Amino acid sequence: MSIKVTVVIVNYNGLKFLNPCIDSIINNETTNINLDIIVVDNLSSDCSVEYLNDNYPNVTTIVNTENNYTKALNLAIKNCSDSNFIALLNNDTVVDKKWIASLLKGMNTNKNIGAVQSKILFNDRTTINSAGVEEVEDFYFRDIGFGKPDSSRYNKTKEIDYFSGGSVLLRRECVDAVGTFDEDFIMYCEDIDYSIRCQSLGWKIYYCPDSIVYHEYNGTASSGLCEYFCSRNRLFCIAKHRPNKLASSLKTSHFLGKKEYSNLHYTLLTAVRKAIGIHEQDVIRALLTDLKDSLPEMLGSHPAYNFFSHLELELGIRKKIRIGIYDHAFQFAGGGQRYVATMAEILQDEFDVTYISNKKSNLESYKEWFNIDLSRCKLKIIPIQFFETRDRYFIDEGMVTNETDNPFDIISCESINYDIFINANMLGKVEPRSLISMFICHFPDKGIERFFQVHKYNYLISNGDYTSSWINKRWNLQKTHKLYPPVDMHHQESSPDSKQKIILSVARFELGGSKKQVELIKAFGEMSRSNPEVAKEWQLVLAGGSSKDNYYFDHVQNEVNRANARIVLKPNVSYADLKNLYRAAAIFWHACGLDETSPHLVEHFGMTTVEAMQNYCVPIVINGGGQVEIVDHGTSGFRFNTLKELQDQTLLVMSDQALMKKVAIKAFARSQEFNLSIFRQQVLEIFTSIKNELLGKEFLPSSPATLLPPSF
Repeated sequence: MSIKVTVVIVNYNGLKFLNPCIDSIINNETTNINLDIIVVDNLSSDCSVEYLNDNYPNVTTIVNTENNYTKALNLAIKNCSDSNFIALLNNDTVVDKKWIASLLKGMNTNKNIGAVQSKILFNDRTTINSAGVEEVEDFYFRDIGFGKPDSSRYNKTKEIDYFSGGSVLLRRECVDAVGTFDEDFIMYCEDIDYSIRCQSLGWKIYYCPDSIVYHEYNGTASSGLCEYFCSRNRLFCIAKHRPNKLASSLKTSHFLGKKEYSNLHYTLLTAVRKAIGIHEQDVIRALLTDLKDSLPEMLGSHPAYNFFSHLELELGIRKKIRIGIYDHAFQFAGGGQRYVATMAEILQDEFDVTYISNKKSNLESYKEWFNIDLSRCKLKIIPIQFFETRDRYFIDEGMVTNETDNPFDIISCESINYDIFINANMLGKVEPRSLISMFICHFPDKGIERFFQVHKYNYLISNGDYTSSWINKRWNLQKTHKLYPPVDMHHQESSPDSKQKIILSVARFELGGSKKQVELIKAFGEMSRSNPEVAKEWQLVLAGGSSKDNYYFDHVQNEVNRANARIVLKPNVSYADLKNLYRAAAIFWHACGLDETSPHLVEHFGMTTVEAMQNYCVPIVINGGGQVEIVDHGTSGFRFNTLKELQDQTLLVMSDQALMKKVAIKAFARSQEFNLSIFRQQVLEIFTSIKNELLGKEFLPSSPATLLPPSF
């Protein structure tokens, strides 16, 4: 009666190894052996599956749904339930003619033997790759004889503690008793785990030197991947089998030694979660106590706090992820504030969101300013004494130059209270200490200065291509995401056919005059004086936020009086009134960046331009900064370089109603690429990804976001 043996090979992009490997199995001595071969392919991209189907029709090929070695093993074992023995073999091997017969001979010497490993040689056929596996110390393992010349000392059949999965024969009864391979391991050390489980049930493991395999070492896996998974899975093994040693084993972890703190953080989380699913409560309490005592010393207090906070989330002790949003200019009605407040409005139902401000303010103002409801958010006021003692209403990080201590450390200390800390408005001197951090950059106004911290954030969000290019030039950093501002200002009654003869400009009345309201007043005044029809029928409306004691606004008012033209100022206009202005206006002006050489003084994006376009206004804007990304010159609007060009383009539009309507319709269509719906979708994608990381989807080195806790 023949014995049925199924050989299981897992393949990932190993096309070049398949022919010699499979042929060597087929050419084995198989007297009284019914030999089947199963190849499980882990989503190869090198046509391995097609090659197998075309050249080896008698080989069963299974396509895995993911690149997971241990899952592939289990798939194969599930599909060979009628086999007496299962042989696991690496795809980058060639076997000796007596390979399988020798394994069976070794197996049959004792019915309590559950696994027999071959002698594995390197391709030079004279050097040992593995003659079994042994523990060196502290759950570090090595192949017996690795790198040694093959000699008589490796020619003795013997019992060993652990087998290598590179070539091993498993008895069906052993597999049925021990169960499946642990798919959490993915690859590497799964054979150590399985060996321990075999022995715990009384199954013996043997080494058989007469069964010989020749191995192309690391033929299908990189050394970096091997190092990562071996370090990771060592901690998994300890969590499963020696949980009382897990805390102390961190001191000798390669992750710690190489300062790979993200890998350590996420591996430890998964290891603890794994231990909780296996061991009794008293064992887990002891483990957590050991970690509480040892982590602060090993990693520092902030990373230790982050770890336990993260563990609370993963275990469901806390139901909502905490988000802290710091905006040092929270008390002003600006585009940057609207940008992040819209994000907060999107997130506030699913997350626990707290705004952090340095000055007394309230969330209700955002309803009036932007029609943004932040009622499910909380607000925390944290004054910064550096600015309080100087009686400064504006938080200007440029004032912090030669101080010994960073005045913004008080915000850094607050950031640790959140799972996600969002620096909302480009203040680059706040060090994030949360588990995950996000820096939202509307433009890098300054270069790298004292106390610069932006490089420590996990996510660097840019509001457009112009900003992204300067992030790279000034900070030598790359954005992680480009997220155009959300614009949702369409008035339902807006139409290109119902416009009034109004030129509208919407921008803050900033103290430095960077929005160029004075220049626009002068340009309109000149147009009115030289064009009686403009003077008679058109008016310029300047709307925007203004703070108390704003001397620039007073200057603008004086210029309006001197211009002697139909010009109206609308400071701090309400959301509803602003919408009505957009509905009424036919033309929109924006000049931020005119005659400027400093890139931070050029409009970084231009939310108000898009708002105007959403209401069929014809945009006539500066030819620079983010405006270039919004307005296609001559199609969805016009871009100017000088005030003379602004005037000429405006007069052209005023004089040609057909052109005005055509461009207005194109402007509206273009504006839809920057709407709230797109912003919402992108925000949810980013935060869903972060949520998945926080709530148990494991971090791997290939993950887009490194999620490195900054204080590590």
